[in-house]
Amino acid sequence: MKVRLIVRRWKQGWTRPRYDVFDVEADPEESVLDLIERVSLSTDRTLVFEHACHHGACGACGMLINGVERLACVTKVGEAARKGLLLVEPLRGFEVISDLAVDKSRMFSKYPAETQTLEPVAASLEKLYDCVECGVCYSACPIANTYGEYLGPSVLALAYHRALSDGVVPGSVAGSGGVWACHAAFDCSEKCPVGFKPGEKIMKLRRLLLGGRVKVS
Repeated sequence: MKVRLIVRRWKQGWTRPRYDVFDVEADPEESVLDLIERVSLSTDRTLVFEHACHHGACGACGMLINGVERLACVTKVGEAARKGLLLVEPLRGFEVISDLAVDKSRMFSKYPAETQTLEPVAASLEKLYDCVECGVCYSACPIANTYGEYLGPSVLALAYHRALSDGVVPGSVAGSGGVWACHAAFDCSEKCPVGFKPGEKIMKLRRLLLGGRVKVS
């Protein structure tokens, strides 16, 4: 199939982004990531994007595909293209490093300290449960995009799991940037590529707090 791939580009020093157009032949069954990689290798080696595992396990290739947060490696060209058009843009809510690559440190800085590196995580502790840390939930969340103090969907979902096992949550989780800041839009759950359902977990954590079934440290 013929595809018009449109990529939002931005580099350090540019005053504004631009949109580059690549007209290419694509297999409807190939992934959007494979297509971007092929364009990068054959046409424009300055195109910057993130990738690693190519099978939805690492979360590196999160981006907007025709306006929707998705992992490019598990999104087929034939499913995502609309009338042959495929617009790819960086995730929302993060500082753009270059083209499709974003700086996710804003999200990672809100995780509990012991989860920010693998070294201190004991073998018995699953780091972030099923979350792949892709940033898709932050990009999709209207609060995370507009309220800098908000801890964010994935962090609060992790706090829910900790509350179940430990019976306690940090004060920040019950504070103004925690569970009560969520507007229950559930865009995070709808867009999450691994079905982690952070929105539902935030609501469950609220009920635990309201019922006095977890303590606040």
